[in-house]
Amino acid sequence: MTDIPRQYGIADDPTQAFESLRQEISLLHTAIQGLTAAREKMPDYSPTLGAISRQLAAMTEGITRIEQAPGVKLTPAIMVQQLAKAAADARADDKRQMDDARADLHKVIGRMDGLVVRARSTDLQRRRELWMMLGAFLSGILLWSFLPGMIARSLPESWHVPQWMAARTLGKEQATYNGQAGDNNHTPEKN
Repeated sequence: MTDIPRQYGIADDPTQAFESLRQEISLLHTAIQGLTAAREKMPDYSPTLGAISRQLAAMTEGITRIEQAPGVKLTPAIMVQQLAKAAADARADDKRQMDDARADLHKVIGRMDGLVVRARSTDLQRRRELWMMLGAFLSGILLWSFLPGMIARSLPESWHVPQWMAARTLGKEQATYNGQAGDNNHTPEKN
């Protein structure tokens, strides 16, 4: 049994053992004092840790909002379906607008056709009026050329209207006749 203390490095002398124990305890005591002093000199990280904690909470909230966003939940297949639906809706809206524009264009073209027809009919009416005025003018000239003669010949001969008309036409004064009515051999007397 005397070999056990030598195996573990324990001295055979009790004084030496106590001295060794005292040194170890002194070293342990110094180490504990150093740890306490180091702990007292250590800075307070609680405000920094609190700020980090708040930032982590805000980041967690932001990540939660991102996770709940509908765009994140979309799969490529759902996105393709929604894009196709949006494109179909846009095309349908464009088609409706083009149909409306086409209908408006047809209305305007119809109005313009009506205006053209009206303008043509107005132009035709003006031409007819011009031809009618020309015809009436020529008819008036023709009628005026023989109607006064007919009227003058229908009046009694004693009025001497044809002679008066002839004198007026020639720019001469009307001659006075000494004969009786119905006498063809009259000689005019000048005043």
